[in-house]
Amino acid sequence: MRSIPIGSAPVTVPLASVQDLMTDLGITDAQASDTLEQHLLDATEAVLAFIGRPILSQTWQDQVFVRHFPRTLSLLVAAYPVQKVLGIVRNGTALSQDEVDGLVIADETGEIFRPDAERPFWHPGRYEITYEAGYQLPATQDDGTALPGTIPRPIQLAVRRVAAAAYYAEGRDPSLKSESAQGIGSTSWVTPDPALCGLTAEAAGLVQRYQSPGTA
Repeated sequence: MRSIPIGSAPVTVPLASVQDLMTDLGITDAQASDTLEQHLLDATEAVLAFIGRPILSQTWQDQVFVRHFPRTLSLLVAAYPVQKVLGIVRNGTALSQDEVDGLVIADETGEIFRPDAERPFWHPGRYEITYEAGYQLPATQDDGTALPGTIPRPIQLAVRRVAAAAYYAEGRDPSLKSESAQGIGSTSWVTPDPALCGLTAEAAGLVQRYQSPGTA
């Protein structure tokens, strides 16, 4: 399968709010917001790297090859959740709008099914699927109305946990786990797990379900 984005990629913005992070940290000084926003942006990039697949809303076009055997019950696209299928072309011939509108979509898995229960399998051929998929970012409408977006709460929490860990680590060696000055003293060090892309174990656990099957 080949998948290409259509249009410019979404701008990377923090996937959690500064206000929520300030509440987590017990901070009330508004002057800290710029620093915290940078921590949230860095945490967002780390979480997205760990998930390993596009999750922000965008238009995509996937090319899927369906063989004669085994028979194919669903077309699987690369980006999800699927918001809308815009069109499907098989071997150069487009499905009608009525056919597209009648498709059954498992949005959270990226599977597209035919609605015909008696003939549910897709015919062999090369399919080009154009669709919209991904979570919506928070936004503000022209009239000032705030839209909360659809970023799942576990992803927001993971971003906040990673950002909080970075905030607490300011000014110290991030690999230093604990240190004692009593007696002869002892020091222990954290061994980073490269598979976690800089995430804490707790944050990784929160977003593991959203990983691409190829990276899980």
